[in-house]
Amino acid sequence: MKLAFCVEDDTDEEVFRVLVSKALGTEVVPSETQYRFARGGWTNALRLAPIIAKDAYHKGLDGALFAIDNDGAAPTHSVTHNDAAKGCRLCELRTAARIHEPLSWPRQGLPALRYLFAVPVQTLETWLLLARGHDFKGESETLGRDQPGRAKLKRLLYGMEHPDRDTMRSAALPIAESLDVNALAEVSPSFADFFSQLR
Repeated sequence: MKLAFCVEDDTDEEVFRVLVSKALGTEVVPSETQYRFARGGWTNALRLAPIIAKDAYHKGLDGALFAIDNDGAAPTHSVTHNDAAKGCRLCELRTAARIHEPLSWPRQGLPALRYLFAVPVQTLETWLLLARGHDFKGESETLGRDQPGRAKLKRLLYGMEHPDRDTMRSAALPIAESLDVNALAEVSPSFADFFSQLR
């Protein structure tokens, strides 16, 4: 399966590639084109989403994955939301991607496109720490809503607030490769939503 990844950085792409591969039981290969948005890139994510959704179609890919941390945005996603829930990053990202357009186009000889959306609450580090067994003492959904909280999550996972890419990969990938997707879905509603898309 070949996917475009619209994510914040290379480590995020690698972690999501592993998660999708584990959940689907198939190798996931990233598109040769890298799609990234800079830090504080919520506006860029919304701008890039429809471009990437269409690009996945035009390049004959199997689909695309769009992921950005929640970072304290309110409200967090709920199954009761419709796709236009104001302020919900997941709903707004789905709406911005306008996937109904490429999904309506013919795909002669190719499988239907798959579009996946992930908004870890509060960050991808939260998911990885939960998978590693970290006890948040009831604050897994709240820690990381502000900059000091996000810095704490990085210290907990990487041992420092500003890790380099090698440090991030060496800490994150082994967790992603060994995590139990069902167990993580039980303790993280935002991961459960992502996992339900994969199933």
